[in-house]
Amino acid sequence: MVLNQYSIAAVVGILGLVNAVTPTIAEAKSQYQMPRNLKSGWHGNVQLGALATFGVADTSAISARTDFTYRGKRVEHEFNAKYFRSTSDVFVSRRDEAGSELTDASGVPIKDRVRTTTNNRQFFTAQPRWFFSSRYYLFALLDFEANEPADIELSTRQIGGVGYKLYKKRNDYISAAIGVGRKRLVQVSGESDEGAIGYLGVRLKRALSDNTLLAIELDSDFGGENRFSEAEVSLSWKLRDPVAVKFKYEARFNSRIINPLNTFDDGVEAALSVNLEVEVF
Repeated sequence: MVLNQYSIAAVVGILGLVNAVTPTIAEAKSQYQMPRNLKSGWHGNVQLGALATFGVADTSAISARTDFTYRGKRVEHEFNAKYFRSTSDVFVSRRDEAGSELTDASGVPIKDRVRTTTNNRQFFTAQPRWFFSSRYYLFALLDFEANEPADIELSTRQIGGVGYKLYKKRNDYISAAIGVGRKRLVQVSGESDEGAIGYLGVRLKRALSDNTLLAIELDSDFGGENRFSEAEVSLSWKLRDPVAVKFKYEARFNSRIINPLNTFDDGVEAALSVNLEVEVF
């Protein structure tokens, strides 16, 4: 795909940002200091959620997410995996060509059980970061997603760029990253798209108290034919180390969306959930 004006503008903007906010590598080496409030090594947590309803229709949903981060003196590697599956079971009356309900010999309506998988999202991302100062870093991002009910056979992105991260402590920071790369989308319907994209990522984690944590995340690509954004807002309350309850709202939407707050739009995938979060280490 030929670079469009949005992709070219993204490249030029990022190159300008790198030139404006980053010192040279030689200068960075001399001024870099590891934040004193961060410990090297691994940190990880696992989130689990489930829902089941029964009645006219039986529905079920399960979700799982893992976040693992490794920090060294200058490097930080982050790995995230997400899984969400929802299904629905309903009995539908069998009808004839005229639309009339069919019945058996006893006059009881004949019904067929219909099982539908409404969502089956599998997502994985890896993001290594190299800090050339205590706040600025270079990053690479690789991810893939599959969700056949949403017409996504496979979506992959490869992105590189520059970011800023201001730590207060491990669970109290703000970060922003901008970059450029390529995206490939293969749809179950057979259509495919591949081309250059721009990228923007923003994260905020704020410790409201010793036991309460607010988190806001935004991940968005732009400049391509099929733009995609994912936003998440969560509030965690620690019950007892290492277990916490997380109330979370997440929404994913693409460039077909006019109003991302309209949850009835077929381009929006949104979920409001309560999860159990466990810190592994």
